[in-house]
Amino acid sequence: MTGVVLSEFVEFAETRLGSSLPDATFDALQRYDDAEFLALVQRVGEQSGLNPPVVLEKFGEHLFGRFAALYPVFFVDAESAPDLLRRINTYVHGEVKKLYPDAEFPSFEVREPSSRRLELVYRSRRPLADLADGMIRGCVAHFGKPIRVERHDPPGADGHEARFVLTAAAPSRRRSRP
Repeated sequence: MTGVVLSEFVEFAETRLGSSLPDATFDALQRYDDAEFLALVQRVGEQSGLNPPVVLEKFGEHLFGRFAALYPVFFVDAESAPDLLRRINTYVHGEVKKLYPDAEFPSFEVREPSSRRLELVYRSRRPLADLADGMIRGCVAHFGKPIRVERHDPPGADGHEARFVLTAAAPSRRRSRP
């Protein structure tokens, strides 16, 4: 896990959830053991009264907003959440890799069964599907267009895999008045 993510988590936990993590400081350019991040999530959950999956989802939403503020170049050509998310493996992760060469990303298998529906299958060696869930929902909120997000966890995936189905609202039909 990169220090930039851990630093963002500490700030989020302290400012948004009121947790106290005075001993948690991280170098943004250094890599840290994933277990350290998961232990922080557990600790923040205990302090805030939230289950760790909820902490991760809330952090994911927050983290997406931070990434949008810190890296606006990723959003220049994106017109909607599905537009950005369909390029997550190629463009977004490719650009982030330039900034943080040691960063390790999950994979997203992208399917587009229709013009209004996008499916993302998240897979990672890390059990962070809840974080991905929050980031996807943060992305949808960022663009402000009505999109329903459904999550399906395969049996036994334990946060290592999840399928997200994004469905855009049908265009409204305006009736003309005589």
